Amino acid sequence: MCFAFWNFLQDSNRILFLILTIVVVAMDGLDGIVARKFNQATPLGAKVDIFCDRLTELGYWYFFGYLGLIGFWVFWFFLIRGLAVDFLTRKSSRPLGDSWLRSGRFMRASYGTLKLLSFALLILCPFYELLGLNLACLITWLTVLICFLRAVPVFMAQIVK
Repeated sequence: MCFAFWNFLQDSNRILFLILTIVVVAMDGLDGIVARKFNQATPLGAKVDIFCDRLTELGYWYFFGYLGLIGFWVFWFFLIRGLAVDFLTRKSSRPLGDSWLRSGRFMRASYGTLKLLSFALLILCPFYELLGLNLACLITWLTVLICFLRAVPVFMAQIVK
């Protein structure tokens, strides 16, 4: 990931950055599948996976905010939301706020796809000027909304508890 960011800043090689981004997101999607298929899934592995996912995601949001392609508030939103949800679920043996909205396969896949689409559009937006940036910002807003909605069951479970 650091190589991709550095390369993007040095050469503005957006296509390589896009390819590396797709690889990173695909590997993130595959790691859990492979762990479950080979019966290697553990609670510690799940926590490490979430931690690595957060670092990757925050790296992208920070980078795009730094470039001025999105408001820097997006980075802060994902950071604060991630810390809050992780804090509330840190000692839980089963997912807190477990619901279709938070942990359903469709919702997880949709959220991952939206993040990838946001990243891809933000990487490519200078190729298609104003329309591209508007579309990238719209998809980013939608990603933020879905991220917030996925956190609601965790907060509601904590309130009810």
